[in-house]
Amino acid sequence: TVLAPAPALPAPLRAPGGCQRRLDRWTPRGRPMEPSDQSSRDDLAELVAAAQSKDVRERCRAVQAAQEWVHTREALAPAAAASLIEAIRPALADSSPKVVQGALELAGTLVERLGDALSPHFSGLWAPILERLGDAKPSLRERAVELAVSGATLAVPTAEALDALRPGFEHRNWRTRESCLLVLARTLAALEAGGASLS
Repeated sequence: TVLAPAPALPAPLRAPGGCQRRLDRWTPRGRPMEPSDQSSRDDLAELVAAAQSKDVRERCRAVQAAQEWVHTREALAPAAAASLIEAIRPALADSSPKVVQGALELAGTLVERLGDALSPHFSGLWAPILERLGDAKPSLRERAVELAVSGATLAVPTAEALDALRPGFEHRNWRTRESCLLVLARTLAALEAGGASLS
């Protein structure tokens, strides 16, 4: 009897920027789990811990896996959002551009998903966002501007957001000053388009 050759194994998924995603570590058998499931909370706790690893590759994989974790959930509990923000905060200040990019994208996804329900947790992100507004990489600055505008129009009161960004308008880094002006202009344009006012 001639045995048929075994099917080739699929190539590992690779995230944008070259971060290899090993989602099997945090997605038990690929089964989407409800936020209330204890094992799902354990997965999230492991992601948060990995995002603070000393190994940059581990941090990169953790941030990418956290995005996948969020995308597989129909709803996000406030406790889950708080845990994710805990992972995002240091990731935004990471020395690796890949980790920073993943953190900016993850934060943006949370703002889109949760809106003003994220307000109690979002305030802790303004300081690292402000630093990223002055990043030397244009792509990261643009991501940071987008996140700041989303935060100012969806997550927190606009006046509160602009107050948090106030130091950026006088920052010694010209890129930071320029990006803050972009945030202000885009935020006001978004408010005008939506018929809202600055409050």
